[in-house]
Amino acid sequence: MKGMLFALAGGFFLTFQSVANATISSQIGTWQAAAMTQWTGFVLAIFLVFALRDRSYKQLTQVTPLYASGGLLAAFILFSNITAVHRMGVTLTISVFLIAQLIAAIVIDGKGWLDMTKKHVGKTQILGVLLMITGILVLKW
Repeated sequence: MKGMLFALAGGFFLTFQSVANATISSQIGTWQAAAMTQWTGFVLAIFLVFALRDRSYKQLTQVTPLYASGGLLAAFILFSNITAVHRMGVTLTISVFLIAQLIAAIVIDGKGWLDMTKKHVGKTQILGVLLMITGILVLKW
């Protein structure tokens, strides 16, 4: 149940962040908005690490470089998201992002990539994504 609440919160925050980033980028530029968002997120995360007295950061050197570079992807994610919001609006952008995430997740689960446990991907998962794509087409018209 807690996981579901965090997932819902993350989805809501992602949507609000998309709108805020698009607005900020109209004022200062897309890459600048991405940098500002990354910076403020970094500052908050560092603050929380110290406020919670979490000492696991001492193990940073044990993180595989591939996974440590995940933050680099965030810059491209933000740029893509901001640009898409400007061109398509918030609803369509979030919908298409969700489909892209689901497709990537199905491939990662099905192949067991990135140290994930390999999971069976069945017809129902594929049908679910196809139904969501149909929903996006309905949203677009």
